[in-house]
Amino acid sequence: MIILQRFLLTTLFITPLLAAQTFNNSDLELDTLMGMDVQTTSAMKRAQSAFDTASSIYVLNKEQISQSGATSVPEALKMVPGLIVRQLDNNQWAISSRGVASRFSSKLLVMIDGQSLYSPQFAAVYWEALNVPLYDIERIEVIRGQGGLLWGSNANNGVINIITKNSLDTRGGYTDATTGSQVNSDVNFRYGDDISRNGSYRIYGHLNNTQASKRESIYRDNILTANDTKKQYSLGFRTDFTPSNNWNILFQGDITHSKLSQNLRAAVDETNRNIAFTENFKRTDSRLMARIDSRISTSANQMLQVSWLKQRGTEIYLKEDFESLDIDYQMNFIHNSLQLDWGLSYRYNDVVSKEGLLFNYDKGIEHLKQYGGLLQLQYDLIPEKLALIVGTKLDHNDLTGWENQPSARFTYKLTKKHLAWGAVSRSVRIPALLEYDYNFKVSGTETSKILQTTTGIAAIDEYRVATFLNGNDKVESEKYLSYELGYRFSDANWSVDFSAYRTDAKDVVVFSTDPTDQVAQFFPVQALLQAGKFTQAAQVLTTTQLNLDLVAVAEAKTDGLDLVFAWQALDTLNTELGYSYTDFTYDLPPNTIPTIGYDSINRQVFAKANYTPLNGHNILAVLRSENSSAYGTNSYTALDLTWNWQINSQWLGKLSAKNLFADSHLEFHNTNEAYTIPTYIDKSISLTIAMTF
Repeated sequence: MIILQRFLLTTLFITPLLAAQTFNNSDLELDTLMGMDVQTTSAMKRAQSAFDTASSIYVLNKEQISQSGATSVPEALKMVPGLIVRQLDNNQWAISSRGVASRFSSKLLVMIDGQSLYSPQFAAVYWEALNVPLYDIERIEVIRGQGGLLWGSNANNGVINIITKNSLDTRGGYTDATTGSQVNSDVNFRYGDDISRNGSYRIYGHLNNTQASKRESIYRDNILTANDTKKQYSLGFRTDFTPSNNWNILFQGDITHSKLSQNLRAAVDETNRNIAFTENFKRTDSRLMARIDSRISTSANQMLQVSWLKQRGTEIYLKEDFESLDIDYQMNFIHNSLQLDWGLSYRYNDVVSKEGLLFNYDKGIEHLKQYGGLLQLQYDLIPEKLALIVGTKLDHNDLTGWENQPSARFTYKLTKKHLAWGAVSRSVRIPALLEYDYNFKVSGTETSKILQTTTGIAAIDEYRVATFLNGNDKVESEKYLSYELGYRFSDANWSVDFSAYRTDAKDVVVFSTDPTDQVAQFFPVQALLQAGKFTQAAQVLTTTQLNLDLVAVAEAKTDGLDLVFAWQALDTLNTELGYSYTDFTYDLPPNTIPTIGYDSINRQVFAKANYTPLNGHNILAVLRSENSSAYGTNSYTALDLTWNWQINSQWLGKLSAKNLFADSHLEFHNTNEAYTIPTYIDKSISLTIAMTF
């Protein structure tokens, strides 16, 4: 009922504006805003209409990104229905799809122009360090569901590919500045021009300085002052060359330096008990990428991409120095009703990990290699009606050896406006180094729980034995088998996009709590206790540790659906309404606990309205209502509103209000998540002034 009331309030807010003067704005065409007429590349690894794609895809276009008032990619992703985007504090995020999101979500592949940001240390993305200029994004392609066939390991729950603009489209100057209740300053600058007759370039810079949240963090019964400030700067460039009609060359790179403050919890003293503390850490992230596209003939083309990524960060729980080199080659052929795509890939990782206060490692792995190939065929069984897509991705990695990820998909176009699709696909998630090799210290376990008895002496019974979560080099890759069915309809004024899915996972990594192999190390303590030597027993406990090993023995099941309905109510008003449902359950063997998340049901109601009441004025409203048992929080409903005013051909103003309707609320409070302390998320307001020249 509360959700309905707030949705009606939003409707009532927008309705009076419908009486305003209207104008014909071609940017507001329904297919454009829904992304259905966009030639996407992430789903098939070649250009194809989003409408004809055999996957649950959503395209967030440049118009909505620009009009949203967002200052970061995670903020922009809140506009994608069905995507889980939960804010931990003013700089940390938990983002995923079709599962349970985590601070270190490891089953969602994130890329910039096809360059993977995946780190083998924990198989996730530092969202707070991902700094892509939003004004230079052409679109963000989001695939909800498996992408292992084309993109390889760790694309189990989805793929996010951030596509940036060709530098030919960014000639001239652009600058903007944002300030607000949580932003001291956010300043961007970009300048682009031609390079001779066949090329173009752009250079850009970004400065960001955010305030701490107004509300406090919470840990157990302790209330902590919020500590989530961010100071960040970045520099980058992109060049594009077209020597002829058959050749395109792209070269781009950037460097981002971040200084972040966070509240953390960890066992950092002799009590072996989690305590809350403030930590400031720094990160430097750099990347380079070069890509050559060549048209061999009217029916064939090829692509070679070489990319380099370096991530360096120092935190109390991890000192990271990671470098990767990726080489990808692909050819695409078309012959009558047959389309053939094949490719080869190679990835080299250089990892320098230094043992810290909270972790050590057994093997000290410093280098990882991964290589393989893909083959995909699409054949029109009935021309322009029924298409079958089959293929596989075969990869070898140093941790688990050869992995195979086959897929079979179909599309059936009932009419020009109606499309049904289905898929059966298998994907894998290879272990991260922290699961394979690292040993992390966590809050200690009380002696009485280990020995299953009490002595009556608090110093012994309540003493927390040092406890480690240990990686295991015997752990296997997680295997996911997904079944999907979908339907799309697109007309001049409205469209529907529906998908349902079932994913079965096996060899899921969990922690073993079976103490059988650790009983012997507590024999000396028990002997001293029986002899009445309590002081000596307490001393021995300080040199004893409990190890919880990772094992790949669990199974999991995910069922769900995504529904997006879009309606162009007026020439100047487009709306979207979405609903997502996910049921996630574990099948845990005895004496095991999950690493992240637990059995949960997740529901999301989503609404978006894009309205242009007057020439030069635009209002974008996004309503999200989240109800989930996965994050230890109450349900919440939040409304984001942005008013854009094109003052003249050069100047633009934006006024944004975020998290309206929602009182101060927690979006993430999963106590299984190591080290993280959440902060209350509050309403905020910001003002942006932009200029082109």
